[in-house]
Amino acid sequence: MAVLAPIGHAGSRGVAVTSTWRREHAGSGLTSRLILAYVEREAGGQAVKRMLERAGLSDGEERLRDENFWFSYDTKLALWSAAEEVLGDAQVAEHVGGAALDLSVAMGLKRALRALGTPGFVYGNVVRANSKFNWAHELVVLDSGAEWVRMRYSDVAGVGYHRYDCEYTKGLLATVPQLFGLPPARVVHTVCGARGDACCEFEIRWAAGTQGLKRVAAGFAGGAAALAACGALAEPALLPVAAGVLVAGELGVAARASRFTTRRVRVLEQRVHEQDDAARRLLSSLEDLSSDLRLDEVLDQITAKAQTAVGGKEFALLLADGNRMRADRHSGIPTTSLSALEGWADEHRETLLDRGTVVVDDLATDPALAALPREERIPFGSMCAAPLVFRDELLGVLAALAHGSTVFLPGDTAALSAYATHAAIALSNARLVTRLERQAAEDPLTGLANQRAFYRTCAAEFSRAQRAESEVSIVMLDLDHFKVINDAHGHLHGDQVLLAVADALRRSVRGHDAVARMGGEEFAILLPDSDADAAYDAAERARSAVSQVPVAHATLSCSAGVATASPAEASPVDLLALADRALYQAKRLGRDRTVTSRSTVSRLGLA
Repeated sequence: MAVLAPIGHAGSRGVAVTSTWRREHAGSGLTSRLILAYVEREAGGQAVKRMLERAGLSDGEERLRDENFWFSYDTKLALWSAAEEVLGDAQVAEHVGGAALDLSVAMGLKRALRALGTPGFVYGNVVRANSKFNWAHELVVLDSGAEWVRMRYSDVAGVGYHRYDCEYTKGLLATVPQLFGLPPARVVHTVCGARGDACCEFEIRWAAGTQGLKRVAAGFAGGAAALAACGALAEPALLPVAAGVLVAGELGVAARASRFTTRRVRVLEQRVHEQDDAARRLLSSLEDLSSDLRLDEVLDQITAKAQTAVGGKEFALLLADGNRMRADRHSGIPTTSLSALEGWADEHRETLLDRGTVVVDDLATDPALAALPREERIPFGSMCAAPLVFRDELLGVLAALAHGSTVFLPGDTAALSAYATHAAIALSNARLVTRLERQAAEDPLTGLANQRAFYRTCAAEFSRAQRAESEVSIVMLDLDHFKVINDAHGHLHGDQVLLAVADALRRSVRGHDAVARMGGEEFAILLPDSDADAAYDAAERARSAVSQVPVAHATLSCSAGVATASPAEASPVDLLALADRALYQAKRLGRDRTVTSRSTVSRLGLA
């Protein structure tokens, strides 16, 4: 019985990617989904169920249809064998590979390959494409020409060779020219590991355009001319035959040329549609980035929408934090991998700023990233890292991580670079908005909330307290004889005292309490869910903290007024007025004390 294990369950801690690990990742969800789609097209849904039963995978259909899923070499062979039995097709693997373009599978990969422009460029990037299907075998280009290429298919996991792999690879290689509206390539497989050779070799030839048809037409014309010449000399009756051969041949060539042109036009239309669709999806993501001005939302969007630029990858967003790069958002990447990414980004900070997007095809070869392929839960094999640069400032790095080595195609790199450029603009705008909002809400000297922000916080807290049916307290504080300090030591020293008071007040309250500078030497504290006694204790702690602030040749003291009410009894403005009155009462009584006005709420008629 075949066993399905998700990619997160494979790997070997502390060592490089092993043959055992590669064997467990010999088949990708792209292959299994192609097999299921082909069997379903040829024989229906019941045939798929019979195939899965024969392979011992009855409960694995959902995972086998996931293009990001990986499974073992044994599972792959079991799946091919079951497909062959159910369909009665001894060449099912080659037929599945040859039907790859007809089935709605790996659409993102097809778009990326078609974007390379020609069959030659696709075959030249075959190493990257193969990493999306198979980690147990390696496919490399040995030699190439304008319309041909020779490749070697090697076992790198110790699993050996099977005819299913040979036939499937042959079918896939033949389809490449069809991406561009050309006839299938002719694939010759003379060296075969499944037949006892040390490896497999494939020679692929294709027609890059109508040159082949022109040669055929010239051949017909030459043959007909020769036949006509012979007929004119020996047998005049052959002249009509020669003419008929020429006409029939040219008509056949014309028909093939017409079909070729039709295919090319159809493929070009499809390519335009795909590019339009990709551009529309990218623009939609960029609009989402631009529409958000809140920093947290923009950071969330950058990683969430990155899939639009480069699908099927995991992403990590690292932000520049002083002299270090810090992982801020990610799509489920293990902590150890994030730490390695931070170290790598720190080391290559200048490189990213000067050179732009960097591709690391094999993470195991980079000392700073060698831990990523060894991560037991989610091992990664390659990375494309695009810097977020705005006005020559490196704001961060967006890293796309893939499960295979040598995976990223040129189109992936270009798309991620373009996306990172717009993401940097969105991030810079969001930071600017955040900075402006903070400046509008902060006291410029102490960094505490200003009066406007404090009023807004009070309104929000009263709304919450009304739903929770709880009480709210406000403490107003005023430094005693602060004018004397300014007059005796100057305003610079007075500002230093105010800064120290602000720090003391921050330390004296709870994390969810709000502290504000209301103006001059007057401060306010908002205390959610606090009754009169708790508010009085908070005021006394604050006054005690203020008294510890050093002042030249003097001891600092302050007066406090406390007011407590429920939203049903008083509004935020009412409560502030009560606390303010209590504060002035404390000053009239001699300063350096706390007065509470809880009992004055009903008497003042403010409810």
